Amino acid sequence: MRKLCIAATFDDVQLWAAVQSYADAFYVLRKSAHERKVKDALLATLAFIRPCSTYAADLRPALESNWPDVEDYLVVHASKHVPAAFLITRDADMARRSPIKALTACEFLAYLESEKGLVYDEVPLPGKH
Repeated sequence: MRKLCIAATFDDVQLWAAVQSYADAFYVLRKSAHERKVKDALLATLAFIRPCSTYAADLRPALESNWPDVEDYLVVHASKHVPAAFLITRDADMARRSPIKALTACEFLAYLESEKGLVYDEVPLPGKH
């Protein structure tokens, strides 16, 4: 994930995340960290991740769909409201059902390298350990 953030920082990619995913992250992370720290960490991601959302018109198709998880449907279908070319996910079921091409983060980084010639390596900075 860190390399995707680096790619976004250099404007080589646009990272979008469904607003619902931020709510999920908040509720999971606040179990192991103070609420303010979690909010601050999520706020910091807005420097390189653009939030997107679904519309009211997306709810009926979600409920009429054969998706077992309505929230997953809404997260994936938020992609139709932004210029998303890929869905990056580890969830195999979500990837299989996605209306756009789904890749893992590693697969997407390999795509950037093979198709765009972009490679992101982490290098230690002097004085940092």
